[in-house]
Amino acid sequence: MRKYLCVGAMLALMVVLAGCGGSATSSGGAGSPTQSAEFRLGTMVWDDGVSAKTNGWIQTGLMESLVVQGLVEMGTNGQPKPGLASSIEHPNPTTYVYNVRKGVRFSNGEPLTVADAVYSLDLNKGHLFTVSEAWNKDVASVSARGNSAVVVKLKRPNPDWSDIMVEASGVVEKAAGEKVSESEFGKPRGLPIGTGPWKFDSYVPEASVKFSRNPYWNGPSQPIATINVTQFKSEATMALALQSGAIDAASVYGSQKLFAHIPSTHQLGGQQDVITWMSMHTSSPPLSDVHVRRAIAYATEVNAIIRTLYPGGGASADPSVIPVPLFGSMGSPSQVNTMIATLQKYEFNLGKAKQELAKSAYPHGFMTVLRYFSGEPILGNIAQIVASDLAKIGITVQIKPMQADETALPSEKKTAPMLLNEYEGFVPNGASILMSYLLAPSNIYPSGVGTNWPLYNNAELGKLLPEVASTVNQAARLQLAGKALRIAAAEEPYLPLFMHSVFIQMSNKYSDPDFSFFTAYYSPWMMNMKLAG
Repeated sequence: MRKYLCVGAMLALMVVLAGCGGSATSSGGAGSPTQSAEFRLGTMVWDDGVSAKTNGWIQTGLMESLVVQGLVEMGTNGQPKPGLASSIEHPNPTTYVYNVRKGVRFSNGEPLTVADAVYSLDLNKGHLFTVSEAWNKDVASVSARGNSAVVVKLKRPNPDWSDIMVEASGVVEKAAGEKVSESEFGKPRGLPIGTGPWKFDSYVPEASVKFSRNPYWNGPSQPIATINVTQFKSEATMALALQSGAIDAASVYGSQKLFAHIPSTHQLGGQQDVITWMSMHTSSPPLSDVHVRRAIAYATEVNAIIRTLYPGGGASADPSVIPVPLFGSMGSPSQVNTMIATLQKYEFNLGKAKQELAKSAYPHGFMTVLRYFSGEPILGNIAQIVASDLAKIGITVQIKPMQADETALPSEKKTAPMLLNEYEGFVPNGASILMSYLLAPSNIYPSGVGTNWPLYNNAELGKLLPEVASTVNQAARLQLAGKALRIAAAEEPYLPLFMHSVFIQMSNKYSDPDFSFFTAYYSPWMMNMKLAG
């Protein structure tokens, strides 16, 4: 889904790439990988293009990472490192200089230039429904320094900037990009031209994506000649395709049991950093009543949901709408856990749920609507369990799936009293970034990019979040983050459900010992693929 829907479960799928950030000096791993003519991947359907510059589907990032390299990329240790930038200078707290690597060519043979890099960073501006627009709020200017470097000046210090650039610094060829309209960019007529190991050959919305080797790539040899991605509308159909040998790997969104026992395959899992939550519309009744939201939180048996959907493990309850692992840059695990322990808890308790509902304007219950993205099967399962739980306190829930194209419509925020959704932690230390997406009043549509789904508007929180974003001192930053999250937890615009891992089910013909969500999403993951044996 979109980054700001972030269907994280789409699994950071696959095969990971250990390094190989795609720069000319990257390493594809020890030894020379066994060559394979074709790799066939199955994923759930998406319909909004293959450029992360104009949409935020997880699938898009996984596709584009094979083709488009960034000035900054993710290292195998989870830390940002130079990519298409040969080096990075940070002369003062608000200035970053990216020296552009020489001798790099796009897949059409044209040389990489500073103008291409400036154009690509400017694409982060002005796209109403992209997370990159939210990141661009801190950017004062992007300019060329001669023909060798890009200079980014920020409005204020931002300790997350290096992580942000891992996501936002992808470089595409300017000349090709300017030949199509904004609405066509990333679509069949405007496929991005990048400098990565592969190039886009075709994209058929809701059907397929095809890749072949970039003939001008001067890094390690690409282990796969062609990559064919097939989009499926149901996980069951995708599982059958994997079992029959029609595809070599499948992204696993939530139906772990459906894939776990497919013969001659193995399952790769990642860290639990995808948060599943339910937003509750704070600007219109009955969900505008804080006692109603608290009643819903107490009445939802989160641990029962986890036991039902993840009987073999792979998920755990999280008291915060921001995954705990993402606070790594703000303190030690014990310091973060101490902060999290101060948040209001809503452990399952029907008695407390009924007490809160009695305090509301709807003591006898009401009827409401719960929506979820139809392309996420697990969300539909969760919706059924939530509806059953809430019926016990007199709340009747009508479940309505939301089609893929509806997720982009601002009107959906006005017609979805409750919405089930997921976000993945875009970068390892992305707590502050995700807090801003989900909670900042400035991100309420239409004044912002629309990532604040419950239309939650708390003035004090609105002042705190920019402080969290710009505070460099670690201890002070964690203290501010705790204060902000305590405000949100007390008013409960989001009900955090659980964190879960991401999975890929892969044919035993292939191996990839270095599976990692972040490297898969931010590097050309196919570079470390090997034929087994």
